[in-house]
Amino acid sequence: MTRTNPKQWLALAISSILAGGANAEIFLSQYVEGGGYNKAIEIANSGDSEVSLAGYHLAKSPNGNGSWDTLDLSGYSIPAQSVLVFANSQASETIQSIAAVTTSHQVLNFNGDDPVALLNGNEEVIDVIGAMGELFGKDKTLVRYQPYYQPSSSFQPNQWATLAKDDITGLGQLDSLTPPQAFQCLDNGEAPTFTEIQTIQGEGNRSPFISGYPYITSEYFFVQGVVSAVSSGINQGFYLQALQDDHNPLTSNGLFVYTQSNPDLVAGDVVCVKGQVQEYYGQTQLKLNDSDWHKQGEQAAPEATPVEVIESDENFEQTLERYEGMLVSLPKTLDMRVTRTFGYDYAARRNNMVLAHQRVNLHPNQQFAAGSAQAVAQSEDNGLRRLFVESFKPAANGTVPYYPQFGRTDVDQDGSTDDYIRINDTLFDIEGVIGYSYGDYRLFVTNTISAENFVRNTLRTDLPELFDQPWNKKDLRVATFNVLNYFTSPFGGDENRFGGNRGASNLAEFEVQQEKILNALIRLDADIIGLMEIENNGFGDNGAIAQLVRELNARIDNKKHHYAFVALDSNQDGVTDQLDAVGTDAITTGVIYRAKSVKLMQVNLFEMPRQVAPEVLDDKGKVIEDGKNYQRNTLAPTFKVKGSKQPLTVAVNHFKSKGSKCWEDAAPVSEGGQAGKDLDQQGSCEQFRVAAAVALGQALQDIEGHKVVLGDFNAYGKEDPLLVLTDYSPEKYGKTIRAARNTFIGEQEQFGDEGAAITHSYGYVNVLGEMHPQGWSYSYNDEVGALDHILISPSLSTRVVDATEWHINAAESTLFDYNDEYKNGFPKYHDHYRSSDHDPAVIDLNMKGGSIGVLGLSAMMLIGLRRRRQG
Repeated sequence: MTRTNPKQWLALAISSILAGGANAEIFLSQYVEGGGYNKAIEIANSGDSEVSLAGYHLAKSPNGNGSWDTLDLSGYSIPAQSVLVFANSQASETIQSIAAVTTSHQVLNFNGDDPVALLNGNEEVIDVIGAMGELFGKDKTLVRYQPYYQPSSSFQPNQWATLAKDDITGLGQLDSLTPPQAFQCLDNGEAPTFTEIQTIQGEGNRSPFISGYPYITSEYFFVQGVVSAVSSGINQGFYLQALQDDHNPLTSNGLFVYTQSNPDLVAGDVVCVKGQVQEYYGQTQLKLNDSDWHKQGEQAAPEATPVEVIESDENFEQTLERYEGMLVSLPKTLDMRVTRTFGYDYAARRNNMVLAHQRVNLHPNQQFAAGSAQAVAQSEDNGLRRLFVESFKPAANGTVPYYPQFGRTDVDQDGSTDDYIRINDTLFDIEGVIGYSYGDYRLFVTNTISAENFVRNTLRTDLPELFDQPWNKKDLRVATFNVLNYFTSPFGGDENRFGGNRGASNLAEFEVQQEKILNALIRLDADIIGLMEIENNGFGDNGAIAQLVRELNARIDNKKHHYAFVALDSNQDGVTDQLDAVGTDAITTGVIYRAKSVKLMQVNLFEMPRQVAPEVLDDKGKVIEDGKNYQRNTLAPTFKVKGSKQPLTVAVNHFKSKGSKCWEDAAPVSEGGQAGKDLDQQGSCEQFRVAAAVALGQALQDIEGHKVVLGDFNAYGKEDPLLVLTDYSPEKYGKTIRAARNTFIGEQEQFGDEGAAITHSYGYVNVLGEMHPQGWSYSYNDEVGALDHILISPSLSTRVVDATEWHINAAESTLFDYNDEYKNGFPKYHDHYRSSDHDPAVIDLNMKGGSIGVLGLSAMMLIGLRRRRQG
């Protein structure tokens, strides 16, 4: 709703200050970006006659993305020598009393990175405040200086005075503000005494001039240096490099200068500045009063200094501290590994990438029991190794600013792009300045890179790399594959009775998704494949699993290698009901298999626990967790492997996710919950997953023969559910594992009000955990680990030939997946890379006669081979 102020027009006679004469145009004259909804825009008419705003729009570009949200100004006019103020309808009473128009329109709900413009029509920019992709006006009031009372189609920061947050001085009036006199680099009329950059930085992690709160000096310092980089987007200011090296490796030769506006400088400019030393959320910087800098000359731009670890550095974070504010390069010998590919950073709310020194950051619970001293140490070590890789301006969707060719080759769809970034690549010869924010060091890149800047430590492969041994040949391959919400119901498939579409948004996306999955499955070449995240729309001809198998077989010439799928017989009468589903979630588990290799003997369905616990209320009586949670059921068909004697049961699982809360995550500690704490980094619902692990272990005890337990357990290698299924005892791990309270399997109570302390395990062998303890199948934030596991009964230990994760998905950028969102026309590839967000896990077995497997006498030989191969 828009409300017009009864005062409608605020006029101000402007006698001798007119810049544009009698025919002066309308222009934006004031911008208020204050706390909460304190948002206002002032439009001025400095001419001698009334101006109609018919055909004009007030516009905002959200996050500077290049598009405009518009508010039609037709019907408004501004009398001569007057202003018109638009304000958010929830702004303060003071602002609303000044505003001629208050509105809830989205244009009047802007932030400091949302350019605001006056448009002629819907597109032509007449005047603009801010630039696309730059943080220009956060917590500021901007008032146009009198000499610049005219519109400009590009933002000119020097035309605007900067006032403090919520300072609305002059709003509703056309103030006659003149720019301040240019800064002359004088101290009371005399040449100043300069303080060296290295002196300001000091040898520690904080400037020696800062002793504590308020983390800024009252004293002003004069500093001289040469500009190494200018930041006009995420940070506003420039980086100064010392004119002379003090040859002290413990002090940085660089310093960030915060100017509060975008300075008109380039690398190589020699400047004098006057400001206060500040520790701004951990970054040592010099804070200026807007334009307290003066260009004194020019020289060659500084060259990047290679980052080098020295003997006195206790960790890599200390190494980076020594270079804070400097222009640096990362040499190949530093071995900076990509530990998160280019993607969205939810903390900083922008796209970036993360490197780690000498290795990827492994989740602390992958190798060490959750909550253990070793896991805590691993987490701390991860934090000390990371370095974010940033661009000065927030990256536009579908682009890597410092890698312009990323994903741009081979757009004819004949193959895969040669320009990619993968987790565990070593990135070198990238240059930038070192900053610090959000608790981490950041490299703001100043050069461009290409595929030549990477060492590929984990290669892209067309096939999973597994090896037969002369004494132990494989005759059966079993694998996991997460199909990342393969939904067919929107595209002619059967109806999903349990929820809406979670997959492709349109047919074009679905066709890319399907081709990528099929290309991966063909190359996987497994005899039995456990599927996760396939649509739960039955086993009829138009069900998702039927379509997937049909399309897969159409691409396999040899009919002997065709696949069938396991269908559920809910009536247990030997007649398959093709309309049944597995569980009641929109997605489910599935199994496909080759009839040439195995014969389906029996279909087992294990109902997993549901939780029906009391509601959890906050201190106001509001329900914050309803206590009702469920898990997807386990499909566990039993096969007879052709040529072998004992049956083989393959149990396919998809345990409760880490993202949504269960009772234990919401309830206060005094009531047996954790009150939102995740001290051991297992995510939410770990006790509920423990209950599922117990249910699974008990159900499998009633089935004879060999067993393979696989799938997405939503638990890293040494987290509680995996320990329960493998080798847990309280004595071995020095901890008590608990199952969730109030869980039921069907109508049968599993655990009551107190939950349960688990005291035993089920003895399965985590094959990949044994063979590849640092393995991973999933990437979250900048840590990797295995959520997808293959566990085997001890009876299969001597029959393992080889096993691995196939890094085709988690290592790759999300820009290569099937989804169009946030891609901005990024090229599509139908190859098998990023066909999902989880990597497949694969195991080769000798079922017909092998008696010495990889987990037997020859384990060390093959483990050593694999570790060498994976670097």
